[in-house]
Amino acid sequence: MPEFIAEVNDAIEMYEEAIGGFAARTREMIENHGPVEALARLVQSPDLQTGFRVLRDKNQLASTFEAVITRHADLFQGQVVEAAQWRLDTANELL
Repeated sequence: MPEFIAEVNDAIEMYEEAIGGFAARTREMIENHGPVEALARLVQSPDLQTGFRVLRDKNQLASTFEAVITRHADLFQGQVVEAAQWRLDTANELL
């Protein structure tokens, strides 16, 4: 789990660097729900998060929460991993 937490933090920091700001809502969600539940909620949301779009557009898909989920699939329910993988597979088709 420490590796997972480190990857979540790295993803947030990469996003913050890309936008030149603080990801307050994301950090708050993780604090309120824990990292596993927060990431699960984000990737199952019908809305495509700004963080995903920003990192995708900077060719940093491996740093997205979706990629973190696929690397730590054992921490998530199957449908969460499937949603994350689908976003990664169709990243350039998503608006």
